[in-house]
Amino acid sequence: MFKTSDGIMIDYEIQGESMEVVVFLNGIFMHYNNWFYITEQLRERYRIILHNFRCQWSSQNGPCTFHRHVEDLREILDHLKIDRVHLVGTSYGAEVGMLFAAKYPQMVGSLTIITATARITPSIKYKALRWKDGAMSKDPQIFVRSWIDDVYSEQFLDRFPDFFQTIIQRMQQFNYEGAVKLLDSFLELEHLSLLDELPKIDAPTLVISAQFDRTKPANFSQEISQRIPNAKYVCIPDCGHAAVIERPKEVFFLVKAHLACS
Repeated sequence: MFKTSDGIMIDYEIQGESMEVVVFLNGIFMHYNNWFYITEQLRERYRIILHNFRCQWSSQNGPCTFHRHVEDLREILDHLKIDRVHLVGTSYGAEVGMLFAAKYPQMVGSLTIITATARITPSIKYKALRWKDGAMSKDPQIFVRSWIDDVYSEQFLDRFPDFFQTIIQRMQQFNYEGAVKLLDSFLELEHLSLLDELPKIDAPTLVISAQFDRTKPANFSQEISQRIPNAKYVCIPDCGHAAVIERPKEVFFLVKAHLACS
């Protein structure tokens, strides 16, 4: 655990011993263990830094904003005496990563953005509010039903009909109060767009979208890639929003190639 400057305990993990460091940034309901397939194959070549954001799973609840997440990460890296990293983030974590890369460009060797948005539209807002209602219920079945069809593609859910129950079984330690705070933080993008921050990013950037993303459709990733100088854009076919879970092999190969070129 790491204690931030405002007294919040953050659960983090380090894998590998390389001097070259990759930080993975979670989606809003993810635990850092969800990166396992990718990190397992990268830790021989890179040192991996993982953490659960404040208000997420095993980390402590506290004041929660994108800017506070950025400072938490900066403090963790300072504590570890790391001054330059590659950032890989999905959804909420990618949005944190974009803001970090814009604020601390000297610390970012490369940036990978997976199924993210830089702004909130009414459609995204209403989904997030529905998810918030689910989290406020503190009922795992109500909560998961509030977002599962947004996050996973129809093809994936049809292929794994027991997936809903698998998620439910993993929800015993879920931080529902923290999830509400994270969703409120995300909803701030309605009034605090990241679009103006994107041109400040000078790290080599790969933007990944998913063909069947119903949460943050591909046009939002395209918009991000057009705003970041020299960014590369790739769309993963036959995949929903949770690309890290649905298509981990494809995500791994894209991340690996981008790291190798950066």
